[in-house]
Amino acid sequence: TAVTGLQGWNGPVTVSGAGRLFARTAPRGSRRAMRLHLDELHAEYAIAPEHFVYAGRRHIVHGRSLGVNPLDVALDPGELDRSKDTNRRRSEIEGQDMVGFESLLGDRFTLTGYWTPRERALMAGAVTLPEWKSDLTALVFDDRRPGAGVSFSRTLGDALLGYADVAVRRGRDRMVVRADRRPGTRPGTFLAEDGNRSGLFVQSTVGAGVTLDSGATVNLEYHFDANGYSSREWDEIAGLIVDNDEARMDERFGELATGNLLRLGTRLERFTLRRHYGFLRMQHPELAGDSLAAEMAVFHNLVDHSGSLGLRLEHELGPNLLLGVEARHLYADDLDEYGLRTGKMSGSVHVTVYF
Repeated sequence: TAVTGLQGWNGPVTVSGAGRLFARTAPRGSRRAMRLHLDELHAEYAIAPEHFVYAGRRHIVHGRSLGVNPLDVALDPGELDRSKDTNRRRSEIEGQDMVGFESLLGDRFTLTGYWTPRERALMAGAVTLPEWKSDLTALVFDDRRPGAGVSFSRTLGDALLGYADVAVRRGRDRMVVRADRRPGTRPGTFLAEDGNRSGLFVQSTVGAGVTLDSGATVNLEYHFDANGYSSREWDEIAGLIVDNDEARMDERFGELATGNLLRLGTRLERFTLRRHYGFLRMQHPELAGDSLAAEMAVFHNLVDHSGSLGLRLEHELGPNLLLGVEARHLYADDLDEYGLRTGKMSGSVHVTVYF
């Protein structure tokens, strides 16, 4: 990966941008071996020292959560490259094309808003409360699942941070899968229906982070998503997988069972599928001297006790060059959430050059 950035000024106008050239080895005829990503490119105009308008591609992120951030409404968490450190994995991803504004109202209050051609509009107000060592953000947004959210954080002492991000959105974004039990229907056949499109669904993350004297940080979070599959719904899905897998192994019903499994797989291509999760992150920026950074992250399903364990090491070979290795292990029984995912063991080696 080659990463480059630019910034220039001309009076009240500022132009900023960032991009990546990504190359990888891949089997012939599969994914492209090289791709250019334009992550950010926007122009900002200062109407006054405290009021700005802008247009172009930008990253706009609210909330502090690391595992799943309910207020990062424009992002699919599955798109994040978790082999990178926390800051890079959210900045080195293509932003949104938008027009927007930012106003600094006094020393404590900031008002921001934007609109995108993808039919999303957002308005947010953030206030700093130094006497309480706290920050509070409230936002409303209109998109395919409109809603509102609140983010709150407070520093406790010199090393402990508590935070919470909560969003309420209208409509369910996943299909409800149930077995087709009509007379004469073959076993394993299912119906996929839209979830409740008018109900309100809460998604929240509550967490705490502590910084140790060594410079290491530890974050622990609990994530709840009412939009996820309940235990009853998951048992229905698991039963369909078993029925179709048995039919496939017995070579009954031709290719129907294989087709049903593929269709089920497309319904389950999400970063999270259930409702309750725990997240643990331990990170050290200078594990052995000042050139080696290490991170361990565990994302754990609190219902079926399956999950993902990831390890990352990055070594600075120079001021603009990073060498990294990453490994991931999925622990689960066959019909648990992470048991249905591919790549039980995976790893990568990456080189990043900054210009």
